[in-house]
Order: sequence, then C-alpha cells, then structure tokens
Amino acid sequence: PPFPLQMHKLVVPLMIPATLAFCAFLWHMYSTLDLHKTIYNHRPGVCRQVHGPTKGSEDIELIRSEGIAFVTSGILYLQPHRAGVEGKMFLYDFNQKLGKDQLKAKQLPIKGASFDQNNFHPHGLTHWVVNGVIRLYVVNHDDEFKHSIEVFDYDPMGPALIHKKSIKHGTFVRPNNLAAVGPDQFIFTNDGIAQTEWGNLIEILSGINRGTVYFYDGQKSQVLLRGMAAPNGIAYDQKNNKVFIAEINYRRMHAYELAKDKQSLKLISTIDLYSACDNLFVDTDGSVYAGCHPVLFEAVKSIGDCEGKATSPSQALHIKFSKDYKTASVSEPYANDGSEVSGSTTAVVHGNQMLIGTVCKGLLHCEISDLSVL
Repeated sequence: PPFPLQMHKLVVPLMIPATLAFCAFLWHMYSTLDLHKTIYNHRPGVCRQVHGPTKGSEDIELIRSEGIAFVTSGILYLQPHRAGVEGKMFLYDFNQKLGKDQLKAKQLPIKGASFDQNNFHPHGLTHWVVNGVIRLYVVNHDDEFKHSIEVFDYDPMGPALIHKKSIKHGTFVRPNNLAAVGPDQFIFTNDGIAQTEWGNLIEILSGINRGTVYFYDGQKSQVLLRGMAAPNGIAYDQKNNKVFIAEINYRRMHAYELAKDKQSLKLISTIDLYSACDNLFVDTDGSVYAGCHPVLFEAVKSIGDCEGKATSPSQALHIKFSKDYKTASVSEPYANDGSEVSGSTTAVVHGNQMLIGTVCKGLLHCEISDLSVL
C-alpha cells in the first residue's frame, strides 16, 4: 500500500541521524562519567589521617612563610540535606611532630558580632597580606544556597579569625573558588548557573557550558571568560603573573597571562589532564598541583553520601610547565581507590609534606620520601 511505503521512506532517513546522535550521547556519558577508568594505589611516602576536619577539607591555603595552612570544612554545595552540617575553619601547622596518629588540624574560632556561624559553609579560599596581616577570602554558601565571600583577618595570638566583612554581588552566581590578586581584589570562578542538584545534572547532561570567570576589584566585577565547562579551581602565580584554571568537565587546565589592569586574561596553553581536577596549588618553582576526581561517577555518588560509607577514588597530579608555558609534563604523586582518602579536592605541598583535602571526608597528610620523583 502507498501509505506505509511513504512512511517507510520518511522514517528510515530520520532514524539514521537519531541513532547516531543517541550513540554519540551514550559515548559522551561513558567518557564523562569515567566508566572506563581503573585506579592503582600508590603513595609518595608514609600517609596518615589528620585529626580534626571530619566533615571534609575542601580547600587548603598555604602560608609558606609561616609554615601553616588554612582549611575549609563543612561545605554545602547543591546539597540541601547537608544544611545541618556546621561549617568550620581549621589551621594546620606543618611544623608539628610527625608522630603516628598525632597529626592534628586545630579548629579556629571565628570572632565578630556580624558573623552568622549557622549560615557558614565554606568552599574555596585564598589570601592576601594586608598591612602585615594575613587576610582570608572564603567562598560561602548559606543554608539557602545564597553566595558570598567572607573576609577574615588571622590573629596568630588566639589563634583565631576575625570576621571583617561579607561581600555580596550579583555576579556570585555559583562561586566555586577564587584567587587573590591584590588587597580586596580577586578572580573567581562560577562553575555553572543551576542552583539545585537536578538543575546541575541537567546542565551537565545537556553539554551547555555556562561557567564564567570574573575579576572583582573591591566594588564591581568584570567578566573575563564565558562559556566554560565548569571552571573550578583557580590559582595565581604572583611571581610569574600567571593564572591557572581547571575546567573540570573537559578534564583540562588552562594557563593564562593576567593583564596589568587585571581586566583580561590571555590564553597561553591548555593542558589535557584526563581527570576531573578540582582545586589548584602553585609551588615555589611555578609548577602546579591539582587534587582530582579520576572516576567522576564514583565521586558523584560519594559526594551525595557524605555522612555514609560511599567512597570515591582520589588523585594528586603535578604539572610542570616549560619556560614558555606552552607545554607541560604531568606526573601522579598520589592515587588511591578511595579506601585511604575519598573524593580528593586539593593537594598542597610544603617541603617534603603533602596535604590532600577532600569534599566531605577527612584530611590526609603524606610524607614525600623522594622529592626528585615529583
């Protein structure tokens, strides 16, 4: 009959591109979720759990001159069920004795009448020295997932943090991390626009890149980059005037030159890392360390079960650039299937010591037995 024949001629050509598109989508999901990955455990030396931050250690800021590091804990990120978790700030002293089961990060009390401790869930952080005082800038998500940058001065006599002010701005859409580039000036990443878990999932599956990077000058924000695939960790190398940004959904990191007026970034290179890298840390030699989620679908499950037993693999990468920053060599100082440390977000190195932070499950310290392997 003519009608079925006409339908056949119409449907078959439509089915071919639809099938190809569906296969491409399945391959994209297979690759994005790291379903093909295998993790092999190895360490740079002896590793120990650090007592103190039981609700994670999402970001770590090293103060190299003092041999100390500030740690954020108790993040609320697209997770309304975690609203009851108390956000805290910790201080880790690299000079403490490295005895077995003795390593501690000390919780820092936060002083200031205007500070709302109950609505504090710290995420990324950075610092700048202002008039000889260490000033911290901390990304905060409150119980309603409203965003701000909380500013603290460090009081070493306490030790304690003194809350100075809360910065709020319309461009803080979904701030993840930030890097100070001057007093009360910082570059920050918005890793997307969705404000719910389901919205974020749709954003990822759709492949629509809505991540942005802004420069905040103390009063207003200037957009630097648009259309990025979940820009996450950011680090600033003041000595060499370089900005590094991890684009987590594309498994890569970018190196930029910062303009003198800080109003623009010039791309120098893009380094494929083949891992969903989170926060970044710049070492004294200009190389970069990254805390990464090598198997993303396991990380998603673990982050959604912060109070439970679910774990996800962890990884620390070391990126060494050429002199012109056009190329880089990448090594893996640490990897674990999640049994020792789960959901790594950052790797900070001071001398022969490494701290590995996590989204919501503990803090790990590793001794580096041979610095030449890094």
